[in-house]
Amino acid sequence: MWVKPQEVLLANALWVTEQASPYFVLQRRRGHGSSKGLSSILVGTLDSVFDTKPPPYRILHQTPNAEVFQMIACSLTHAEIEENWEWLQRNIMDTLSTFDSEDDVTEFVCCKIHSLIASQAPAIEDEETKTFKTTAFKFRSLFNFPAEEKLVSYYSCSYWKGKMPRQGWMYLTVQHLCFYAYILGKETRLVIRWIDVTALDKTNSLLFPDSIRVATREKEHYFSMFLHKTETFTLMEQLANLAMKRLMDEKSGFNEDKELLKKLSINVPRKDSFLKRDLDARAHSEAYRLKFHLPNSEKLDGTSDATLWTPYNKQHVWGTLYLSQNFVCFDSRVANLVILVISLREVGLVEKVESNNIGNSDLSMLITNKNSSSFLFSNLKDRDFVIRKISELLSRIRVNITTSISSAGSNTESDYNNDFANWNPQPPLMTLFEFPNPSPPEIEAEKEAQWEKHFTEFGRGITMYRTIDLAKLVLVGIPNSLRKELWTIFSGALTDMSMAEPGLYRSLVNQAFQKTSTANDEIERDLHRSLPEHPAFQSEVGICALRRVLRAYACRNPQIGYCQAMNIVASVLLLFCSEEESFWLLTAVCEQMLPDYYNSRVVGALVDQGVLDDLTRTHLPELHAKLDDLGMIRMISLSWFLTIFLSVMHYDSAVIVVDCFFYDGAKVIFQLALTILENNQDALLACKDEGEAMQLLTNYLEGVTNDEISDNLISLHKDHEVIVKSISVQNLLYEAYSKYGSLLTDAGIERMRLRHRLRVVQSLEDSVSRNVVRSVAPDGFFTNEELLDLLSLVREEQLCQRGSQPARVANIDPSMPHYELFKIEFELFQLLFIGLSPWGHCSHAESLAARLFRLMDRDGDDFLNFRELVAAFGMTSSADLTQRLKLLYILHLPPLLSAAEIESPQQESDAEVAAEATDFFDSFEQQASCLGYDLLADRMASPDLDGTQWRKMSVSSLHSLVLPSNSSRLHSKAIPCMAQPYFISLWKTLYDMFHAEPEDEETYHSIASIGTLLLQLGDVNKKFLVSRQASVDSLQTPSLKAETPSSPRYKAPPNLVMGEEDDNGNSSVNMESSESSGSNYALALQASPSTDEDEKTPNNNTRKKTDGPPQWSITLDQFLASALTGAPIVTFFERRINLIEAIDRFRKRRYVRLQSWPPEPTAASSPERKV
Repeated sequence: MWVKPQEVLLANALWVTEQASPYFVLQRRRGHGSSKGLSSILVGTLDSVFDTKPPPYRILHQTPNAEVFQMIACSLTHAEIEENWEWLQRNIMDTLSTFDSEDDVTEFVCCKIHSLIASQAPAIEDEETKTFKTTAFKFRSLFNFPAEEKLVSYYSCSYWKGKMPRQGWMYLTVQHLCFYAYILGKETRLVIRWIDVTALDKTNSLLFPDSIRVATREKEHYFSMFLHKTETFTLMEQLANLAMKRLMDEKSGFNEDKELLKKLSINVPRKDSFLKRDLDARAHSEAYRLKFHLPNSEKLDGTSDATLWTPYNKQHVWGTLYLSQNFVCFDSRVANLVILVISLREVGLVEKVESNNIGNSDLSMLITNKNSSSFLFSNLKDRDFVIRKISELLSRIRVNITTSISSAGSNTESDYNNDFANWNPQPPLMTLFEFPNPSPPEIEAEKEAQWEKHFTEFGRGITMYRTIDLAKLVLVGIPNSLRKELWTIFSGALTDMSMAEPGLYRSLVNQAFQKTSTANDEIERDLHRSLPEHPAFQSEVGICALRRVLRAYACRNPQIGYCQAMNIVASVLLLFCSEEESFWLLTAVCEQMLPDYYNSRVVGALVDQGVLDDLTRTHLPELHAKLDDLGMIRMISLSWFLTIFLSVMHYDSAVIVVDCFFYDGAKVIFQLALTILENNQDALLACKDEGEAMQLLTNYLEGVTNDEISDNLISLHKDHEVIVKSISVQNLLYEAYSKYGSLLTDAGIERMRLRHRLRVVQSLEDSVSRNVVRSVAPDGFFTNEELLDLLSLVREEQLCQRGSQPARVANIDPSMPHYELFKIEFELFQLLFIGLSPWGHCSHAESLAARLFRLMDRDGDDFLNFRELVAAFGMTSSADLTQRLKLLYILHLPPLLSAAEIESPQQESDAEVAAEATDFFDSFEQQASCLGYDLLADRMASPDLDGTQWRKMSVSSLHSLVLPSNSSRLHSKAIPCMAQPYFISLWKTLYDMFHAEPEDEETYHSIASIGTLLLQLGDVNKKFLVSRQASVDSLQTPSLKAETPSSPRYKAPPNLVMGEEDDNGNSSVNMESSESSGSNYALALQASPSTDEDEKTPNNNTRKKTDGPPQWSITLDQFLASALTGAPIVTFFERRINLIEAIDRFRKRRYVRLQSWPPEPTAASSPERKV
């Protein structure tokens, strides 16, 4: 491309001249291309280490007497620089020869180049810098990645290969971690997929000082000498975390947030990479949501330093102002001094404050709510921009509210007027049922008075000023009458309710009761196990309310559905909140406060067990060693986390833990768990086994009492035994906050969760893989190691092709076999078949793949489960010789191979499909009758099936005969004969398979000889059938007329079969029963052409007449017997591939292949057009 002329003093340093003219020089950078000289190696090494590599081609301008060159063009490719060179020779050279002065020549050239640059289409300013684009192009060239693999960022570092570091560059993408180094002519390339990472941490050992360790299942990799180690490690953590979430949820993926390009912003430093900016924005939004307990959809728009006027103490508090789509939030610089959350839906006015009574009046902003409460922010550096931004967000919210109301109003009647709507949501159950041990009224009244006083001073609702005073009140306990209000505020459930469509809860309940699901069945089993000691859940009123809440949530979030422990949490919520409030509180717990806790594999709870393990090792090292020896460190507290201590403490005590949980989040559970372990440390150290330790902790937690409730010893009983009080819940929480409140932060817990999420998810994935392989291994096609590698490859490809279909079936029935967990579509099967199967190297591979896919797709859902996939590859790669030849034969029978596909690539009509399928059944049903198959009855039961349905039945019939478990000599007799056009197609395929092998004259001679022999056998069969046709008819017709199948004495007619060959190779004809042999008479029928007239059998079934001339045909046995005489054919089909080596080669070719993915389906290869 043309560039603005730049002076170059040393034209030949590090460059090689390729072409020259009187005024121009075309040069190539040393170290680029095929040159391997010492200078090229040194230049290449310097460019790689220091990342100073310029475009490898350039054009310089110089007049004969000038000492300074001007660079006027550069390019990354030789073709582009050649185009520029030719343009100069064609359009400039003749003009330059007319100038007398060299200065005029230079001036003319520079002006011409400037005009060319100006005349080009103006470059559209996009999200990435030119430098980054150049690096991204270089990265894709080095690793052969497709354009879809976008670079996030890159960093200079060293990779330790053995004991020697390789200085180079680390490239990070959403899918991969890559490293490249070029040292003294030797290249080092490394590609690691994030989904393969099992551990990621910082290390500082003597061997690998100040390094980042990346571990996979196979190897550990160390990187060091980073210029920006913290930034690099944070980004690596984020990318690994995204990969683990994709493994946990197959529907999740990474989509760029293009709204960032349109976002109104100021004072935001521009990132080189748009993806890096996107990921940074995601990280900031996640921390923002966590800090203020906001919905998962909330995205941070921007921040600004400001002061907040706090009327309760009449001071300006410095902090940070946060803006997002629906909220304005404030957090003080001093931790926990004051937090403020303002919902933009409640904002009525935003204005500047011009009063001189307030500090810096030019930088103040007043936000007034619809309830007339106001909030004053001052010292806003960019006040006008902030006000403009808030006004923009307010305008969007008003539009969304109007749209939501109109749509909800139009759908209300149609959605809710049905038989399932005849129910009424319940109020808080504490208003309907008395507590067994209620808190004394005077204590409740005193707490209510304290809270009312606090509301008067600090405000009420979402916009209350949240200070340390509020935390103290929560720690003491929230009055029963205020729990529903404060729980919904602290958890963010109130915001979710306000943003949801009106009537959504009722709609979800109605939908849930109209469907059956596994989740509903599990809910029914657990309903009566939810707080059975409370009167509310001894009544049908409470049970029905709990059922509605749990079913509604399972309907809202089918990815989670229902998990044990949700019933316990929901039952406590229903005591203090209405049904709808309980539903939204449960939503906040499952999706925001304890994410991934309640999915089918309780990943979040297992991750937090690892976090607690680390915290115990840090703060209670002696106890950690003891618990580790007992083997119980990761399981003692699973129920603590899943039920927020509700299942291990009396609910009167545990509900105060829930108060703190909704206010402070998950860190409360960790603080409490550490305190419980510390309080029991001495006793646990004395325990001799796991059971004793578990019982000790159980007794301790059952003895946690609530000081507000009188007669605690009477209220706490188990099996009529009084439980000794261990500690009051108030004291326990106070100790937890005092000892660990300042040590644990939400951000720190999230970082620890990431590290353990890698381990937990990979461990669960390994367990799933082992179960899948165990369910397929008995088929005997491959070893367990080969099956694991194949399953891993399938998952890799599915994750790379996430735009197609998920590799794992969502919400699968647990009663189904494990191999049903993974299914693949045809496009991926074709890709794997061509890359792995020895049959995939011929030019007919796509057509073979399509036919094999249809044959193995037994349920006709256009997917292969993992067992069917293994069978498909096993039958072509590792099955015995006869089985492979049999499969090849079947793949060339109709309807898998259609007549239209042989004659023309165009798709046949339904009439042609029906005719082929009918011909197939005319022969196949009679041959299969000896095996006990009742195919004829299926045909008569559905006489109006179209061609596609007939074809599916035909394919299903062939499938039942192709697998090794079903193979026998009797089955081979049931497989139809092959007509001549299909045999020719089969032999072309066979020849093509060997064409991909090294040329061998003996091989081709053997193929030709066997093909000739089979052609001759077909002619013999034809002559034999002509000579025996009259005899066949004379024998068969009286037999059919003798008795009907409904007669009690009816016996199946004898079959005409070929007997043993005599010395001259002629076959004798014998009459045998169907139990002892297959029917060659049926083969004669198949070989006969179709006629327009049909005849009726005695049982009124339609059968094709057989009075036409017999056709050329061969049987499967003839094909096998002939093929086995050829040594090259036997050698080829006996060869067993090493699947692990084939997969390794496939992976090495992956990125070259991805550049052309996916192929367009053709009429010959698309299974949808054939099934």
